[in-house]
This record gives sequence, C-alpha cells and structure tokens, in this order.
Amino acid sequence: MNSSAESPTRRQRLREEVLNNSIAAARGLLTEGGLEGVTMLAVSRVVGIAGPGLYRYFPSRADLLKATYRHVLDELVAHVRAAVARQPAGDRAAELHAMTYAMFAWCVAHPHEFDLLLGAGLRLRDDAPVGGGTFYEVAALAFPPVAAQWADGAVRFDEPVPSELEPELAARRDLLLAVFPDAPREVPLGLVAAVRVAWQRTFGLLCMTVYGHIAEPDGPVRRDYVMALLEELNASNLAIFGLEISSAVVLEPVFTGTTGGGRA
Repeated sequence: MNSSAESPTRRQRLREEVLNNSIAAARGLLTEGGLEGVTMLAVSRVVGIAGPGLYRYFPSRADLLKATYRHVLDELVAHVRAAVARQPAGDRAAELHAMTYAMFAWCVAHPHEFDLLLGAGLRLRDDAPVGGGTFYEVAALAFPPVAAQWADGAVRFDEPVPSELEPELAARRDLLLAVFPDAPREVPLGLVAAVRVAWQRTFGLLCMTVYGHIAEPDGPVRRDYVMALLEELNASNLAIFGLEISSAVVLEPVFTGTTGGGRA
C-alpha cells in the first residue's frame, strides 16, 4: 500500500489522540485545582508535548477551555438524558423530577466543572443559542414532556405574555422546535415562559447549593435542608405544568459519599 496514502490517516489519528488526551488532561487539572490550574504549560506536561507544541492543536488557552467546556457539557447532558430514560414510559412528572435530581447530583459531584460551564462558559461561548445561556442544552430537555402535557389538554398556557418578552420567547420556541421536531408545533409562548420560570428558580437553587451559599452548616443538617428545598422546588415546578411528583420516579442521590455540596 502506498505509504503516502497512509500518512494523512496516521496524522489524523495522531491529531485526534493529542486532542482527546489534552482535553482529558484539562479535565484532570480542572478537577484537582479548579479553572486556574488549567494552563497550556500544565496540559503540555501531562500530555508529554515539548515546548509550544500544544499550540499547534489549540491556538490559545481559550480554545483549549472551549473544547473542554464542550466535553463537560456533553457529559452532563448525557447524564441527565440517561436519568430521564430510566423513568417509566410516558410518566412526564417522573421525567421532569429525575431530570432535576440528575442535574443537581452531577453538578454537586463536579463543582469545578460546574464553574467552567457557568463562569468560563459565559465568556468563552460565542455560539450560544438565542437567549439560551450556558446551560441551555440541559434546560431544553424539559421541553418535550411539558409540551406533551400541554398537547394532552392537561394544562393550558393561553394567557398572553408581556409584549416585550414575545420576541425572546418566540426565538426560544423556534429553537426548541428545531431541536425536538416531534414536539407539538403550536405550543403557546406562555408555555415557553413557564419553562423559563421553572428553570430560573431551579438554577438559582443549584448555584446556591454548589457554591455553598445556603446558610446552614456542612454535613447532614445542611444536606437535609438542601433536599427539603429541592423537593419543595420540584413540587412547585411540576404544579406549573399540572403535574404531581410521581411515586414511580427513579432518583439518584444528590449527595453521595463525603460530598457536602459546597466548593472543594
């Protein structure tokens, strides 16, 4: 076989290997020491690239962080999707409840990755969906069960939304319908607004939990307090969509091992 024909393939494999190893190294450094520990020099040392060789693959630290950001977000989305898939078929309350718990569990267990998605993500992403924010892909997973609940006539959102919010909500709806083509096409803007409200207050509690801003001592007391707040939040969110917490929901624990839910 012609060696010149093999070379591009070998180079491509080598490039892919260096890219993957660099992202894995960045994830390890992020977990160990936070965002400040992820430098081009540190990643080069872990991967074993001499001198400025890493810049051939990532022109800047921002490019390396963007690739790491994408890897982390894909992992979080896959984790939440898996939790939703474990629920009884057609149980929309269970899907939404499990989605919230899975997101909390992953973020509490990965506080530095959460920091990357939230802090660095706001600065790094120049392709964020319209009005989406850095966690948009996770929040969007709530749309199919909520839209189906509306399509069944179980809950209505026909009240007009404030005119100043219509352009943003319409853009969000168009994006969601593009991502989920099987969802009902006629969902009202009020439903999109309700999803946004539920997401915003969920995300607020998530930030307070991961960053340790809830004014309770660490340990079992704090965990019980957070879980009580989370259950109350879930009940309120589900009620917006005409749902009650399902007895069939399969949940994973938010706090496991020695994790206290605050910053490491």
